[in-house]
Amino acid sequence: MIRFDKLKIITNIKYISNINDKAFATQTINGNLQYYKYSIKKPYCLCIIANYQLHELSIEFTGKILKDEYVNLINQTNIRKCFEEINKLGICTLSINDILQDSEVSKCDITKDVDYDDLNNITDYIKQHLVNYRKWIIKEKHNGIVLENSADTPRHRKRLTIYNKEQELKLVGNKDFLNLLSNQNALLNYFKSKIRFEFNINTKTQIRTFLKISTNSLNEVLTSTTNPLATIINEAIKETETTPYIKNVQNYLRYLLLKECSFNLAEVEAKIRALSSTNTVISRRIRPYKQLLNNLSDPTFSLSKLQKLVSLV
Repeated sequence: MIRFDKLKIITNIKYISNINDKAFATQTINGNLQYYKYSIKKPYCLCIIANYQLHELSIEFTGKILKDEYVNLINQTNIRKCFEEINKLGICTLSINDILQDSEVSKCDITKDVDYDDLNNITDYIKQHLVNYRKWIIKEKHNGIVLENSADTPRHRKRLTIYNKEQELKLVGNKDFLNLLSNQNALLNYFKSKIRFEFNINTKTQIRTFLKISTNSLNEVLTSTTNPLATIINEAIKETETTPYIKNVQNYLRYLLLKECSFNLAEVEAKIRALSSTNTVISRRIRPYKQLLNNLSDPTFSLSKLQKLVSLV
């Protein structure tokens, strides 16, 4: 079953009522109400905008709104509870049945938490097996990595974040969320040794493409049976053939260059480009470095193992 850590839903403005003027910020022009807006970042993210110019209601929230049930993330079985929690705040009244039947998803974070106790094993493997080091970029994160393509426009941008969820929950910024829970220890124990894979999709077109659905309706999104996490991994990563480790002087010299570049193939490629003639086939020159670096990683880890980790089953 597909699960989400964030959803942004667009629906009809008539599905919100009893708006608390003290809780919502307002925008007026010449005495005419433009919109109401409620936005918080802690203890979870929640943004509600009632836009009277567009006759549109947008509701964006993260999985932490589920409190102790956060371990389940947002899915088709608990989506109603997300809206019920908003109604409990007393800031407005949402017509939940109508929203469930008549709304679209414009943004989402498709998410899976997996049991694996060696984040470095996963991230090192990905760094060493990118299909193209210009098309795909890896950025270091406090407790993991961000894998993203080099697209110029949001319509083509793809972003997969992989990080230690247990460590992230223990950051100071999550203290308010943990204080909401009836059993902090149970939730923290659940996330012990959990690695999170989180694919951010920020356009309606990409949602339809990656979820293989015909519309952006909330129901179609929640009931999709495709696995975008596997899709993005298969697109960005390619298994390389291994070679015996440092069997000759040439491989040893390659190892020294890898070491000088902190085993970062992007840096190795940049150095080779700088020292090569313009007609050099760089992909051919970089291939033995990729093969050698592959041997330095855990030989038991593979693309098939990574795919199995992100399986939705």
